[in-house]
Amino acid sequence: MTATPDPTSSPAPGRLSSITARLRRRPWLTALAAIALSGLLVVVLVWFQPQALFIDDVVDEAFPAAAPIDPAPGEEPTEPEAAADEPTDTEPEAAEEPTETEAAEEPTETAEEPTETETETEVAYEPVALAAGSFTSRNRYTVTGDATTYRLEDSSRVLRLEELMSSNGPDLYVYLTAADSADSDADLDADWVDLGRLTGNIGNQNYAIPDDVDLDRYDTVVLWCRRFSVSFGAADLLGT
Repeated sequence: MTATPDPTSSPAPGRLSSITARLRRRPWLTALAAIALSGLLVVVLVWFQPQALFIDDVVDEAFPAAAPIDPAPGEEPTEPEAAADEPTDTEPEAAEEPTETEAAEEPTETAEEPTETETETEVAYEPVALAAGSFTSRNRYTVTGDATTYRLEDSSRVLRLEELMSSNGPDLYVYLTAADSADSDADLDADWVDLGRLTGNIGNQNYAIPDDVDLDRYDTVVLWCRRFSVSFGAADLLGT
């Protein structure tokens, strides 16, 4: 009695040989299948970037410094600078001894007292912390670290992330949003300011804040994945 073959079982060796022989007779099918698989692999690696889960981008940027302030146009140089620029053709006359009247008129305490310019340069400007907060994780991701906004000497403002440790992912950006860290992703994505692509998922980093941004309104930092419209973590900034 002949047994009926089970259709759910593995292909018989004869069937595999038939498929192999068919592919050999039509090599273009093999090439087409290889191209399709390669294209699928490229799409997965570029779009989803699963490799980012195993690769960390570590940065350690120094605390931001204010840009140097140039003197106003037409500003006169200070007295020491003006004296240094004067020609020296009068130096031979300096060897002559001054008369008693000239000696009495010459001040003797001016050289010992520091000028106003020298006194101002001795005072170092300290950046002013405006608001600060700590990150909380969102969705399936993990984000820890601190975020602080500062005003620098030239009145520019920066956002500094310190001791950041975040899950890595594709297309991550730093946003300032008008929503709170506990709100939904739709709320976080409704009204925001883009500060740029995330420099690294680990470490200290700085982001310039445009002059026209109202920090009383945009008071929450969000690490946002643009590709999949999802937040990784957020931090509410409270005044210091």
